[in-house]
Amino acid sequence: MMGETAAAAFVLQADQLGHETVIQWGWIFLAAYLILILFLGYLGYRRVEDGMGGTSAQDEYATARGGFGFLALALAYAATVASGATFMSIPGMGYDMGFMAGYYAMIYPIGIFLGALIVARVSKKVSDRFNSQSVPDLLGDRFQSPALRVITALLSLFLIFYAMAQISAAGWMFEVILGVEYVIGIWVAGLLLLIYLAAGGSHADILTDAIQGAIMIGITFLIFVMFVTGWGMDGGISSVNAALESSQQWDQHTDSDNAIFPGWWAIVLLMVAHIGFTAQPHLGNKFFAIKSNRYIRRFLLVTSLVGIFLPVMFLGGVLGAAQGIEVADPDAVIPTLFVENIHPIMAAFLGVAILSAIVSTSDGLVISISQIFANDLYRKSYVPWKGGDPEAEEVQQRALLISRISTIFIVFIAVAAVISPPQYLVVFMWTGIGGIIASFGGPYLVGTLWRRTTKHAALAATVIGFAVYFYIHLGPQFGVMEGIWPLNENPYASTGIGLIVSAVTTVVVSFVTEPPSDEHLEKVFSAEQRLIEDDTHDGAPGGISASESDD
Repeated sequence: MMGETAAAAFVLQADQLGHETVIQWGWIFLAAYLILILFLGYLGYRRVEDGMGGTSAQDEYATARGGFGFLALALAYAATVASGATFMSIPGMGYDMGFMAGYYAMIYPIGIFLGALIVARVSKKVSDRFNSQSVPDLLGDRFQSPALRVITALLSLFLIFYAMAQISAAGWMFEVILGVEYVIGIWVAGLLLLIYLAAGGSHADILTDAIQGAIMIGITFLIFVMFVTGWGMDGGISSVNAALESSQQWDQHTDSDNAIFPGWWAIVLLMVAHIGFTAQPHLGNKFFAIKSNRYIRRFLLVTSLVGIFLPVMFLGGVLGAAQGIEVADPDAVIPTLFVENIHPIMAAFLGVAILSAIVSTSDGLVISISQIFANDLYRKSYVPWKGGDPEAEEVQQRALLISRISTIFIVFIAVAAVISPPQYLVVFMWTGIGGIIASFGGPYLVGTLWRRTTKHAALAATVIGFAVYFYIHLGPQFGVMEGIWPLNENPYASTGIGLIVSAVTTVVVSFVTEPPSDEHLEKVFSAEQRLIEDDTHDGAPGGISASESDD
């Protein structure tokens, strides 16, 4: 994320190269973007009110169930995964560390989409059969555990920190590109979210994210071309490596003094951590929106290809370092690279494109948090506890009202919380990410693959996984304890360890606790075509059936 000093440095450089033109065109592009999201928000609203998927308005708002084909959803999923970090923080790592940062940029999407490959099909199936409207709700239905639904829903509230980080980044982009103060920028960013989310819910979220995903591809391709041609340098791509410091060149892989890449073990844990990334509610609920399981394979293929391509943005940071670009904060390198190398109109377009990348993650986060209150705690927990029917029409309408009202309050809280910009946005972001992955990432992944997984195992794994992550990383970050270096400074390795502990706990406890009933397992796993075959019901985690087909 970009800090105040980075914004000041970028504005100074933009002043020297036509900052007034950047601001003028930035507002033009923002106006066009506003018109677009207003239109998409209206389309989302009509889909929700008309019950496009044949379900309740609340279900349409929360999930857009069965409302999208594989291409639009693939672009939306990739855009949500990427977020503003791919366009700002990862290039910043490339600027600071050189080619070593490529391990993060190239490995993290492999982990994420491997995780999606594991959970996507069963997630879609379970959510359709049990009318699950969020990942915590899905886990509660999969394991027949209201307690697990409530615990995972409460843990999912950590996503508010992730949303705060995104909105803060949007505020800096408003100041840099559009010349407005940071505080005004964050309120404008919040208003942009409310314009279409409160009305259109998940439909508006996916529609806008699909458009933003296409824009991201174009920007990434431009950065790739600039890098391979050695833009602004004599000698092409070979001159880029030669111009870097020795510690940044492509033959440097690890650094014992670098908390992120101290050794190969940390790189392996980085990928492990991201396998559980899809357990985050704002990603897991995207699977509910695909029209049919028949399209899952094509969805996964397209979104994986796009998602693996977008982190190529880190090469822009490497190119900036090779060019000798000076920035006060590494996260400012991509906007600065464009301002120093490309016409101001393109720089303005880039700024709005980065803003759209940030919004593409923020909107999904807000929708997911709203469902904690509307669905997980009210419709599927409070209503059954009081003896009511969660599928009753009046309950669905009340849940929809809670969804829309909570969306407004969530955006307001997220914006108000970052009026004074957080010092460490990465800590905020990984409070939301790491705690969720390390806690219920294990039960989500194992429970998708293995029929024998029990609710007691899922509960134990959720608590123990989060405790481990808190002890080795989250606690030290908040000053509760000192911790052990580099884990106390490396959220990825810490999350990877937490996820492993959570997964192992899930398997071990499942062997010594009562398995789910055969009737429930049939409802969860059997389908037009079954994903998991486990004839023993009591064996180790099973594999994917060779007979499984999309077609």
